[in-house]
Amino acid sequence: MFTYRVIIMILMILSSPFTSMATSREFIENYTHSAGESDSKLTCRTVSLIEIKRLLLEKIGTYLESRIEIKNFQIEKDEVIALTAGIVKLEILDEKWNGEKYSLTAKIEANPEDITKAINNLRNQQDKMENIRKLGTINDEALEQIREMQSQMQQLQSDLLRINQDASANEGILNSWGLYEKAVELRQSGKTKEAIKILNTVIQNNPTHLAYYERGKAFLETGKYDEAIADLTEVLKEWPNMRGVLWSRGVAYNKSGNKAYGRRDIEKSAELGNGIAKKWLKDHPGRGESGKRKSKQP
Repeated sequence: MFTYRVIIMILMILSSPFTSMATSREFIENYTHSAGESDSKLTCRTVSLIEIKRLLLEKIGTYLESRIEIKNFQIEKDEVIALTAGIVKLEILDEKWNGEKYSLTAKIEANPEDITKAINNLRNQQDKMENIRKLGTINDEALEQIREMQSQMQQLQSDLLRINQDASANEGILNSWGLYEKAVELRQSGKTKEAIKILNTVIQNNPTHLAYYERGKAFLETGKYDEAIADLTEVLKEWPNMRGVLWSRGVAYNKSGNKAYGRRDIEKSAELGNGIAKKWLKDHPGRGESGKRKSKQP
């Protein structure tokens, strides 16, 4: 479950120290996050900080990619971006919140020569390299947890409306939430088959997209790929841009033998910022976004 400790960790990462710079260059970016029904100011600010830093690092990575020193290191742009994240500091120039949108303007001030030297030094220290790479993973995982938390809050609000409109719905919904929480605990502790049985009951009584997502992940873990695809598709009908769900369905498609649909889902998940999906595409080059031909929708 998403906690404030994770948010604090993110904010600490976003304030990571950087080396002193003599002749520096400013990289400035704007980002606006539209709040959903379950968003708070803190949620919007956290997401905005992570996303604007991602955009700024992309700018720096593009700039450094053309530099001869970076080319000589024979490292790719993605690695340059990941390593730069552990060197530079983000400065907020302006931020506004009107209850519906969170607007943020920020900059990173960096000396390309200093970054180039720092990257070269870091590449000789594998332990530090690994820690820096984890920054991106933490961001990706935290954003996904935020999205799942938003989804859960929205579902809870919907159920509360139903309970207050129809007293007869009370017992079924409350029982379903209790069973859902038990199923989540069982799956996370490795008792996946027991979790599926409970989720069958949950979906029968209160078919929420959260229950379908949980059961879809459970089916994927037990090798029931067609069932996993069906459940994850139910989730995507309501939340088409949940990158974690797209990743899971892409994996299920691949394991079921449908490689074209699998790549399509994984590519979309990567486009939405899923770091695991990006790494998979890098390790599995082939047709798709960069490979000319796309598969049809299932």
